[in-house]
Amino acid sequence: MTRSRFVAASLVVVSCLGAGARPASADARKDAALEAAVKTRKIPQVRFADTSLADAAKWLQVATGWNFVVKTAVIEKAGIDLSAVRYKLELNDVTVAGLLRVMLDPHGLVWKVEGNIVHLTTKADAQGKPVLVLYPISHLTWTKTNFRGPDIDLHPSGFTVADDAAEEEEDETDPFRDPQHVADLVKEMVDATWTEEGWSLTATKQWLMVKAPRPVQRQVARALAQMAALK
Repeated sequence: MTRSRFVAASLVVVSCLGAGARPASADARKDAALEAAVKTRKIPQVRFADTSLADAAKWLQVATGWNFVVKTAVIEKAGIDLSAVRYKLELNDVTVAGLLRVMLDPHGLVWKVEGNIVHLTTKADAQGKPVLVLYPISHLTWTKTNFRGPDIDLHPSGFTVADDAAEEEEDETDPFRDPQHVADLVKEMVDATWTEEGWSLTATKQWLMVKAPRPVQRQVARALAQMAALK
């Protein structure tokens, strides 16, 4: 790929990732304000005794005045049995976010503010719908070539230098020659399961094709930048 084509392809990827980066709307500002409040507002006392997630969400709604919604269908589709999610705990002077972390983390759940509502859902659902982004990786998978340099040793007059070395030798030790190595390394560097419905990651010599939510795409872009710095 020529430099001009590579730059053009890179710009396509950047524009894809940057799509939707518009000034925050009034709804977005409300969501941001509610998210900040969840992280800072404290509840003087919490006591749950064999309380379900749905009942805990109702209790939080009364205690805070905010809307809490348990995304039951999404959670159950992820294979989580909500009937087994019950709480017996006592906490004092805890932030709402701290309480939610205690409640949700052990079950692989998270909270997310959207539409001025605090949603209790799965990690994958909280990240949003997957989008397809193509990343140019030919600058990683190109094959290094070792070129034979001139003989600079001093020899006596009439000495004939043996010409038994190849003029060019491909560096077969570079793992980045294999696009699958790039794909596997991205999976290791990015904090994601890659088993969620609709997600995918495949690679050719020229492109890494990733279908995942935008927060994951940003991690992929950072991982590729780190690889490029080491190439």
